Amino acid sequence: MSEKVRSALVWLKDILDSQQVQYQIVGGLAATIHGGSREVADIDLYIRRADADKILPLVSSYISKPLAHYVEGSWDLEYFQLSYHEQKIEIGLSPGTKIKAAGSGNWVELNTDFSQSVVGSYKGVEVPTIPVAELIRYKRVLGREVDLIDIDELSGQLSSKAI
Repeated sequence: MSEKVRSALVWLKDILDSQQVQYQIVGGLAATIHGGSREVADIDLYIRRADADKILPLVSSYISKPLAHYVEGSWDLEYFQLSYHEQKIEIGLSPGTKIKAAGSGNWVELNTDFSQSVVGSYKGVEVPTIPVAELIRYKRVLGREVDLIDIDELSGQLSSKAI
């Protein structure tokens, strides 16, 4: 597990908590929190669209990709990217994210339910995290190689965690 990821997560959590911004950790970091073994490449999370203005001024010197609507690969969303001491952080705005289904190529709405977040821990840092069943559900839709690895590793977690 990466100290660089932990340091960036602590920094980000402090900002989000200080501004009372609800968020949910998703993606590879969520998979790691739920028991996956892949190395964490970036920190992915969602916040409410209305909260973006609360944090943008506080992170402006770390913005590596400005807040905008992007359609990239399997994603259609509004987000911005930060680089905190060389750790990439991607903050998506909810609602409005769509993901492309691997099989059909159809776009599927990705709903972030902040009220369903579970407390996850990464190297002692507790953060609201997407539930494992929901993480597996959206990774099945995406169906990329990294998603299939996560699904395989996390499927056993479904029986040991509340769905």
